[in-house]
Amino acid sequence: MAANIPMLRQLLLLFALSKADVPDPHLPTPTLWTLGMNYSLTCVLSNLQSYAGLDVLFRLEIRGPDSTPRASQSTTSPNISCYFSPLVVSDGGNYTCNGTVFVMEDNSTHPINSAMTTITVEIPFALVPEIYPVAGLTYAGSRLLLNCTCTVVDALPNQTMVDMLWYKDSNLLLNNTYLLVGPTTPVSPTSYVKRLWFTPAMEQDSGVYLCNVTIRPMVPSMYVHSQVQSASYRLSVTVPMVGVSLESPSHRALTMHPYNVLHLMCSATVVGVVVYPFIFSWNLVVNKSAPVAVADGINTTDSIPPVGLSSVQVTLTSPGVYVYNCSVTISEASASGSSQTTITVSGPSLPLSPTNLQALEVNTSSVLVTWTVTKVAFTPEVYSIRFWSPPSTEYTTSDKVNGTSDIGVEDMQYTILLTGLTANLHYVFQVEANNTVGSTLSATFQQAPYGKNEEKTYSVLAVALSVPLGLFVMTGLIAGLVAMLCYRRTETCTIRKYNCPFPYEIPVTSKREPIFTEL
Repeated sequence: MAANIPMLRQLLLLFALSKADVPDPHLPTPTLWTLGMNYSLTCVLSNLQSYAGLDVLFRLEIRGPDSTPRASQSTTSPNISCYFSPLVVSDGGNYTCNGTVFVMEDNSTHPINSAMTTITVEIPFALVPEIYPVAGLTYAGSRLLLNCTCTVVDALPNQTMVDMLWYKDSNLLLNNTYLLVGPTTPVSPTSYVKRLWFTPAMEQDSGVYLCNVTIRPMVPSMYVHSQVQSASYRLSVTVPMVGVSLESPSHRALTMHPYNVLHLMCSATVVGVVVYPFIFSWNLVVNKSAPVAVADGINTTDSIPPVGLSSVQVTLTSPGVYVYNCSVTISEASASGSSQTTITVSGPSLPLSPTNLQALEVNTSSVLVTWTVTKVAFTPEVYSIRFWSPPSTEYTTSDKVNGTSDIGVEDMQYTILLTGLTANLHYVFQVEANNTVGSTLSATFQQAPYGKNEEKTYSVLAVALSVPLGLFVMTGLIAGLVAMLCYRRTETCTIRKYNCPFPYEIPVTSKREPIFTEL
């Protein structure tokens, strides 16, 4: 009877275990963990009341996303842990915990329930990217480089990569003729840069630019949260102002070299930094009407801003009024400017008659003659003076005076000093103007050089006025003062009227004829 007790106990144990609840494993709720950190995942069994007092062994296992064991062990403790040191991209996914309970008393094995949880991997936070240079005014035609730089908290984790994309007004940018998008370039273990070149910047490039940075797994996974950050840049592209200045003489003459050769100089300046050349073009507006191409022999030159120069040379063939136009463009900047100049071309003609002849200085033996040339008729002119004393008509010619070489100048005054003349002898003066066609004479005028010094006495009557006798003025003093108030080159001598108690005659002596009028 005693021998049957162990067997009876075993039967009772088996019956009790068959009626017991199955043990429940427990895993943490779905978890969001940061990539690169150290974590542990622990599975704990519950509902073990049926095994109280028994000698048992727990055989537990945790399987990962690829269904391979990530941790397994046989232990008397009802829990098991799986360690991540550090957490990597491939650790994201579903995890299960299952196993058995081994009862050593009867060598029996009993299954446990299965538990599952999900681990989601989060890529470390990246700092907000920065764009340089700081947004500001950009001139069309200039080169612009935008740098988008992103820095991660630590070195980029394994199995991840950085995507940096440029958008303009929400549209993804791709390379085109003027806009180049560079690759994402690591500049350090934690910094990455994406470059955007404008070669050149155009007015239509104005807008809002977005640099979008994504740190993502190399292999896409629903269990990995990518990191996304962005920065914006507002670009304002302004067409630069092109200033054009056209310099040239205003008058030219035919058939007389170098006055029949026209030189034009066109200069251009631009406001702003522009790295593409000026393109010069020349047009001739005939009679200020529709433009036509400039004659052969004109040079067109390009120049890099901010200053450009272009010169042309034209041989004139017919008289008239011509308007030349210089246009300057910077095609890459959509910028342009222009300037015009008017050229008057004269044909062969005689000089215009000099005008406004007069004597500036007249002395006993010389006269300074002056005249005005209102306009140069054709080529530069040479002037001289003919003079003679009537009734003789035989004239003497003075030395020649060269006129201005700028044939566009108007109302020029000239002078010639004639010497060796005879006092008190009347002369007739006339100006002769000569050019390559012939000569023209002015109208005449007469002038006599002043005579020699002579002394002559005139009587001046003082005005009587009743005044206190104590204020009488001495006669000699009055005569001296009156003489000092008489000057040359006036028609009459104005004499101050002194207050005297009685009429008095004051003798006044002139210095030269014909200065004073006799009273």
